[in-house]
Amino acid sequence: MANKKVSLVRKCKVPDDGWRYYPAVMSANGKIKPNTVSVDGVEVAYPIGHYALRSYNGPKLVYTRIEGGATEALAAVKLAQKKANALAIIGDAGVQVVKDSTRTSLRDSYPRFVQAARDRGSDEAAETYERAVEEFLAGCPKIYADELTREDVTRFHVQMKARGLSARTVSNRHFNLRAFLISLGLDVKVIAGKPPRYDETLPEIYESEELAAFFSSLTLDYDQILFKLLLTTGLREREAMHLQWTDLSFSRRTLQVRSKPQYKHRIKTAEERELPLTQELVAQLQAYRQQLPAGRKLVFGKLGGREDVPDGHLLRRLKLLVKKAGLGCGTCAACLAKTGCENWWLHKFRATYITTLLRSGMDLRTTMRLSGHADLESVMRYLRPAGTVEVQDRVNAVKWF
Repeated sequence: MANKKVSLVRKCKVPDDGWRYYPAVMSANGKIKPNTVSVDGVEVAYPIGHYALRSYNGPKLVYTRIEGGATEALAAVKLAQKKANALAIIGDAGVQVVKDSTRTSLRDSYPRFVQAARDRGSDEAAETYERAVEEFLAGCPKIYADELTREDVTRFHVQMKARGLSARTVSNRHFNLRAFLISLGLDVKVIAGKPPRYDETLPEIYESEELAAFFSSLTLDYDQILFKLLLTTGLREREAMHLQWTDLSFSRRTLQVRSKPQYKHRIKTAEERELPLTQELVAQLQAYRQQLPAGRKLVFGKLGGREDVPDGHLLRRLKLLVKKAGLGCGTCAACLAKTGCENWWLHKFRATYITTLLRSGMDLRTTMRLSGHADLESVMRYLRPAGTVEVQDRVNAVKWF
């Protein structure tokens, strides 16, 4: 009998009503109906969202996010129910489950590991650690750290590949998991082994035609300024989220990138930097600020009466705008599912910024300072070679003999 304390839900973006948890819907054959939930007994499809396990830790209600789609969600809820049922049977039999305090529990160590990253001010690292380790533990049957073997890590690789993740993503999450294993005091050379190999790909940037079509489709000043700022300053997502009006100097046409302790945000390299702004963008920012109430702090706070709360959904906003303008590629899985387009993401603006600076003749060290990187090698990873047409023009201009 299924344990009712563990159930599958989906956190959905409900139009005009924000984010809500609803029970996931099962089909007659025992599978999950993708993106479909039950709202007051009526089946409704919400394409934007993710699955989660709903359970209790004592009296406390807990939601555990599930990475992946309906297939991964079904496997996760079955495993969770098996564990819950086993504990219930043991309890009914009068057997007391006692944790071995001399051994390191994986589940107990995981939140401490993530929190340690946040305490260091590494919020971005904490988010990537959380995503990778949570997925690893969801598919790992082991309880204690000393039980882990190379097979557990290999299984993690296999399940990620089965979800369709790229080889580079699998490799990145391997290193995130490796950091967790190191924190447990394990021999990572034995247990984790080497990361999966992948082919280095060219950094992706937005083409001029894409950008022109995108910006011509934007109707709100908020969107025009947000994405133009990302394109012409290379700000990281969290830097843009926490940008305040006091960080801008209209007279000097500059932007200061600073940590924001009040929001528990620290800049990635722990080094402040000053960025030049275009004259056009300064004029747009000045006009936009005059429309806002006095005392507004954040430049890009949440809209709808919560403008002094950082907007953590800038990527989702980009996807919705691209979808609305019909600028998706039409062939990727996200486009086919009508949830957005895989070819549009925030960090691509940053890659475009760095590549444009370098192609325009900006030297590497200045580009490194403007982009907020700690070394030249990191900057070079963002440099995309000139396109075929540009190369042809240069080759044609060469005097060969």
